[in-house]
Parts: sequence; C-alpha cells; structure tokens
Amino acid sequence: MHGTIQISGNARIVYMPKTIHEFMDFYGIKHTKTKATFYKAVRKHDDGRLVSDYDCDFEYKVGETKTEKCDIDTERTCSYGIHISHLDWALRFGSDWDNLAIIECETKISDIVMPEGTDGKVRTSKIKVLREVPLEECGVFGKILAKRLNR
Repeated sequence: MHGTIQISGNARIVYMPKTIHEFMDFYGIKHTKTKATFYKAVRKHDDGRLVSDYDCDFEYKVGETKTEKCDIDTERTCSYGIHISHLDWALRFGSDWDNLAIIECETKISDIVMPEGTDGKVRTSKIKVLREVPLEECGVFGKILAKRLNR
C-alpha cells in the first residue's frame, strides 16, 4: 500500500510513545524518578465499595496497596495485571456505567508494563490507592458524567 500525506497549515505529525517515560510525558502523568500517579475506572456499589469491573470480588480501598500477578509480555494489550491509565482513558472506559468511580493510584515505574501501541492503558503488579477522585475534578468530561449520574 502506498500513499501520500500532505501537511499544511497548523497540522502536525504525532508519534506515539515508545517508552514508559515518553508515555507519561505524552499523557501528562505526574511522576517522580521512581513512582507515577495513574487512574483507574472502578464500580462503586451502593455500600461504598470500590470494585474492579473485571472481577467484582477485587476491591479497592483508599490507603491500601493491591498486588496482582502481571503479564510482562508487551505484545499483549489486554492481559492479566492491574490495568491503569491516564485520566481521560479511565473516564471513557467507564462512561457508560451507572456506578462509575475513578481512583487515583500510585505505582513504581519499574513495575509498569506498557503494551506496544497502547491507546492509553498500561498494567502493573502493584498499586497504592491514593483516593477516589470526584468526577467534578476530572475536567469537562468528568463534570458531564457527574451530571449524567446525578452527583
């Protein structure tokens, strides 16, 4: 397949991140040299429990550390491990749920597996849950979702 791309005006070529550090810079992930802050869409039950969409027995509690075996194969975009992402990805992932909650979590950069060609999701073996993020703090889209959910 051959093609020609013409660029004019203020168009730009965007290169997708190839390393975890490029990924964090590309998506504005807050980080130090060793740790990074990511987000996760979870389901919030009526009793306040925050649980995984994939496994409703996997509960997240603010202040607690969660561990899980993690697939280190970067060719697999969706595999076992704790899936985390930049904020917008998490919001989009859970946007159709009627019980969406967003948690902010911290992980060691060295524990992150970044699948090749990821669209914003990575996985890790260990996170510390820092807080539940009010949807109103999640930008315009978060505010829209909060209104939809009557929060």
